[in-house]
Amino acid sequence: MSFVKQEYINAVNNLKDTYDAFFMGNRYGLENTHKKDFDLLSNLKDDKVPNTLGWIHDCYDCYYKNELENGNAFDYLLEVIDNELN
Repeated sequence: MSFVKQEYINAVNNLKDTYDAFFMGNRYGLENTHKKDFDLLSNLKDDKVPNTLGWIHDCYDCYYKNELENGNAFDYLLEVIDNELN
């Protein structure tokens, strides 16, 4: 696996494991705790990536990560990474 692909995967996992959309800084754009991850993932070309990142940014709380079902936003991003960065 390439270093670049691993960086993208790490960004997805970091968002999944630690991002909280309801933290005041993230919620109101005062201080985004995961700006680097969002910026990196926004480079993916798939047309649904902006909406996926928007959902994560506005709605996702890592506290509930164990309740995610298969086919969630993070699975989608990992699939896009796998397709685009082979």
